[in-house]
Amino acid sequence: MTVAYYPGCSLHSLALEYDRSSRLVCQRLGIRLQEVEDWNCCGASAAHSLDQELTMGLASRNLAIVNRMGLEKLTTPCAGCFSRLKTTSLELRKKKSSPEEMGKGDAYTERIPEVTHLLQYLYEWVGPGKIAEAVIKPLKGLKLAAYYGCLITRPRAVTGFDDPEQPVSMDQLLRALGAETVNWSHKAECCGGAFAASETSIVIDLGGQVLEAARQGEAEAIVVACPMCQTNLDSRQQAIEQGNGILYDLPVIYFTQLMGLAFGYSISDMALRRLLVSPLPLLMRKKLA
Repeated sequence: MTVAYYPGCSLHSLALEYDRSSRLVCQRLGIRLQEVEDWNCCGASAAHSLDQELTMGLASRNLAIVNRMGLEKLTTPCAGCFSRLKTTSLELRKKKSSPEEMGKGDAYTERIPEVTHLLQYLYEWVGPGKIAEAVIKPLKGLKLAAYYGCLITRPRAVTGFDDPEQPVSMDQLLRALGAETVNWSHKAECCGGAFAASETSIVIDLGGQVLEAARQGEAEAIVVACPMCQTNLDSRQQAIEQGNGILYDLPVIYFTQLMGLAFGYSISDMALRRLLVSPLPLLMRKKLA
């Protein structure tokens, strides 16, 4: 199957490991990710708060390109990009069905692609069962905190995916890989999002709450599906440890990296050495590396 793939700015820069692992995992599952041609920034995360028309235009251009590619589905691994693209697609559908807009021939509304987050696509269109069948090296012994953040499942009226407060999709995928997921309080709480540069104290506070909740849940690592969440919890972890006086030492790993590892790809294939809080000691203890 072929699906349009929107990597977004982060996956072509800071989160190269997320992009690489996503492509390899989908390849193994028989999914062809066809990158959106000449894509542009979707406006995440600040454009929509400054200029609604601008953010609609940015996302609409990408959706129009998918139309020209002849594809009906678009997936993105980035939670911020997913939120912007999905919101815009819904707004365009409303515009298309509005009587005052009918007959204007707006190219953006001729055929509006279905937008999904990559986690949603793998969960709904592939499923835990097929993913389990692809496992070569089960992740036995790993106790993981599945962290969804605040955009993949919220707002429910936009995402239409999973439970907004107690999501389970990533947990089920991780269990299909042979891992154990823990029950914890902050799986859908905010990490501070885009305040990483402008209001670092907010990230230290909120990110610290996430790390502490994962520690109390006895997780050995946090699993994410968002480059912003990964960056905040990984790069700020040392500062959070110093502020709280607690050594967390919790690797923050993309769910696709763990899928790839279970599918038989190597540490290098999954670019696991790019993570600041190294998962290698944990994986070696579990005889997974």
